[in-house]
Amino acid sequence: MTEISWQNQSIHLLPEKAIFYPKEECLFIADPHFGKAATFRKVGIPVSEHTTQDDCNRLQELVRKTNARKLIFLGDFLHAKQGKTAPVRTLLFQWRELLGDLEIILIRGNHDIKSGDPWPELEIQCVPEPYSLKNWDCRHHPVEDSVLPYLAGHIHPGFSIQGSGRAGIRAACFWVRPKSIILPSFGSFTGLKNITPRPQDKVFLTNNQEIVRVT
Repeated sequence: MTEISWQNQSIHLLPEKAIFYPKEECLFIADPHFGKAATFRKVGIPVSEHTTQDDCNRLQELVRKTNARKLIFLGDFLHAKQGKTAPVRTLLFQWRELLGDLEIILIRGNHDIKSGDPWPELEIQCVPEPYSLKNWDCRHHPVEDSVLPYLAGHIHPGFSIQGSGRAGIRAACFWVRPKSIILPSFGSFTGLKNITPRPQDKVFLTNNQEIVRVT
């Protein structure tokens, strides 16, 4: 865990690709893309569904570790309508049953609009962007003209560090800007898009086990 101050608030960047806001006991997740493996299988690409199970397990452990009372998904909960299969439904229902009274909110992303809202029995409140909290907005798509600071996802930010010779590191990252934080994609079966930070920005790499600030 890495604690930072942003917008005069203390927040925790978690190596599991999430943000925890202790003041509101709130956990933020971006782009899990549940059911993406099932979507690939529907078109004949053999991909294991273990990624959905693994991501559910990771998320359950994050809620337990942080004692979060609220969970906010910053878009793209489901990958596609084709991924809304019986096995995916079963995994998500089992996951939800273990979370008890946790309040869950989904800010609809572009994939959610195409796939439709999650099954009603999951008891997830689905809202359009932006969704306003006391200190900032929650979005799926980053914007340049937001009046309020915000948290967002969508772009699956990554960053590359070139080492000696041809050696280098490329990893998911938190992109911390003066008025926004772009979270890494939570889903295990998602790609990365390299970002180009500005001098005033901060970049924190994560590999699911530790966080390293890029200087």
